[in-house]
Amino acid sequence: MSLAADPALRLRTDNARTPRQRPREKPVEWRRTASLTRAVVIATACLLASVAFGRVDLALLAAPFVVGTALLLRERPTAVPKTTLGVTDDTCAEGGTATAVLTVANAEPAPVTTLVTAAADHFIELHVGRGDFAERIGPASAREMTVAGHARRWGGHHLGPMHVQSFACGGLLETTVQVVPSTKVWVLPVPDWFESAESLPFADGVAGVHRSRRLGDSGELAEVRLYQPGDRLRRIDWRTSARSQELYVNATLSERDTDVTLILDLQLEAGESGGIDGTASVADLTVRAAGAVAAHYALQGDRVGCVEFGSRGRRMRGGAGRRHNTAVLRWLASVDIPPDPLPPSVDMLRRQLDNQRSLHVVFTPLLTDRSVGLVAALARSGRAVLCVDTLPDYVAPPMRTHWTPYAERLWRLNRSNTVMELSDLGVAVEPWSGSASLDNVLAALVRRRYR
Repeated sequence: MSLAADPALRLRTDNARTPRQRPREKPVEWRRTASLTRAVVIATACLLASVAFGRVDLALLAAPFVVGTALLLRERPTAVPKTTLGVTDDTCAEGGTATAVLTVANAEPAPVTTLVTAAADHFIELHVGRGDFAERIGPASAREMTVAGHARRWGGHHLGPMHVQSFACGGLLETTVQVVPSTKVWVLPVPDWFESAESLPFADGVAGVHRSRRLGDSGELAEVRLYQPGDRLRRIDWRTSARSQELYVNATLSERDTDVTLILDLQLEAGESGGIDGTASVADLTVRAAGAVAAHYALQGDRVGCVEFGSRGRRMRGGAGRRHNTAVLRWLASVDIPPDPLPPSVDMLRRQLDNQRSLHVVFTPLLTDRSVGLVAALARSGRAVLCVDTLPDYVAPPMRTHWTPYAERLWRLNRSNTVMELSDLGVAVEPWSGSASLDNVLAALVRRRYR
């Protein structure tokens, strides 16, 4: 029996709801304006009065209204202008300009004047404000209008909707207001500046910049050993060979790449986002810090992957290079923290982590027990874990009673105890402070791994 004939698929649920139908939008059409109505009423009233009272002067008074209206309506448009909204580039950076292009095409032989009212999301400040701008469009021509705004924060933002209304025949005819749907522009985050000179543990790739345990061509001296067939002559240590009367060579450690996995804790949002020039929330610090770390290691040849610890649980495969760095920024721009998210699973996230020999950088504000449990579980499983604290310093609970400062102090003491317990497990918790903020903890992690 096919699926279409299955009677179980035709059963209605007990709490079935009738789907809500969207109200159909009225078609855009030409209509008369108040000016045309006044001209017709005045001319008609004057002509009727001149006939009723025999006043020729009233007929002469109505003549300009009749002649002017007839001349203006001589080339009356029948089709409304076609309006489309698009973007030339759907991505920009924080602090840059988000641009959309509104194209209005007039196929009629009569010129029209188009009035556009633009709108945008909260984090896009339009250059024309939220007001109107008008353009005159000639007969059988089109005009492109640029709607631009200052992008203040990363994420997916909307330019629009646009309310478009056209006027013709000297303002005697107008179209109904046409609502053009908004278009989406992705604003990429601008990462903080991050640079680290420390090597990473588990350098097991092919070629890179990190010191590994394997012997190979490099400048890092591993040992001085006896010459073996196949060793290069330029590796011979002539001083040691002259003292021992035997050939000795310098063995060096190879430099290889490694895997870096960025884990973003996206369970709760704290603080208020003021954009690129204002205060930073937890999501802002998390996204910009992750973008900085990803850019540093991806551009130097390491494989960088990203995983969300939140309700959506997205995952991005590892990669290296400039193209992958741009893809990471686009992935970070789509980060979202729902107001009431579903609690994530620590076990499910651990199953998503493929490579055991990878550096796991966890960006978390440490506000929930699940976040602490995630970091502890990764550390107990033998993975190299680095915890980056993304809680802003200014974040504090709202003042409700006179006991609020004491409760905040107890909460901060409890949080300090949690950080100390994670340190006992071998996890370094370091607040994010930009460039070279992770060098000390990375050096300690490498020493512990190569001990």
